[in-house]
Amino acid sequence: MTEIKFLLLSGFFLYLGAFFYLYMIQRSLLYHPSHLTPRKEGFFIDLKNARIWVERIESDTKKAILYFPGNTEDYWIDPWKLAKMFPGFTIYFLHYPGYGASTGKPSQKAIYEAALALYDRVHSDHHHLVSFGRSLGTSPALWLAANRPVDALILTTPFDSILHLGQRRYPLFPISLLLKDPYESIRYAPQVFCPTLILLAENDQVVPRSSSEKLIAAFPRRVPERVTLSGSDHTDIIDHPDYASVIRNFLARVLSEDSAPIHSRASASVRAKSTSTPELLSTL
Repeated sequence: MTEIKFLLLSGFFLYLGAFFYLYMIQRSLLYHPSHLTPRKEGFFIDLKNARIWVERIESDTKKAILYFPGNTEDYWIDPWKLAKMFPGFTIYFLHYPGYGASTGKPSQKAIYEAALALYDRVHSDHHHLVSFGRSLGTSPALWLAANRPVDALILTTPFDSILHLGQRRYPLFPISLLLKDPYESIRYAPQVFCPTLILLAENDQVVPRSSSEKLIAAFPRRVPERVTLSGSDHTDIIDHPDYASVIRNFLARVLSEDSAPIHSRASASVRAKSTSTPELLSTL
């Protein structure tokens, strides 16, 4: 009997130790920042606890893409790759806090705040704005579209929430009790009403198809357009031969020259959401 109690207690303390270890290292599992990226062209945005670098390519256009990268994006090459894919657009490539040329530490709150600050900095300079995110970046891209007017939203390999993905990966632990950055995109999808394109990889080994499907189902009346690129996986989808053309065709259809400039719509939206946005941030 004593041996059984000893084994049970040992197992309990081992489990408890693993739980707290996972709690302590969770952000190192979620974020993989690189500080090797030199600045080329762009500007800094000063936040309370970070100085955010934004790589900018082509500044004098009516249309702009606010790009929120995934964890494995190449901060040195990908902004210029995007510029070649989408000529006629200004590209704003956000360096998350702690990534690339930005200071600070990455977290959901810090990244969402940086996304909002980028929008508020540049929206008056363009007629059309597109919020575009890949992988981890789909969450701030979607969150921004739920809180500021944009002309279109593009999500590449999106997920419903890191909380659900984490629980799937670590089924023995109550992830909801330890997760600091849940990235619950599914909560904000019902607040998005702009045209939306979702690109899925046929062989995605990182984001299960069921996770993307749950997110898609959470959108309101306007059902997002969905394209699955055959033969692609989570990492190489951006190199698929149809990737750029699918997005260009979507943008050509949804961006109307007759619509009001984004800055006139943004002013009304910011006034309407001046109380709700801080509340959203305070819950992160």
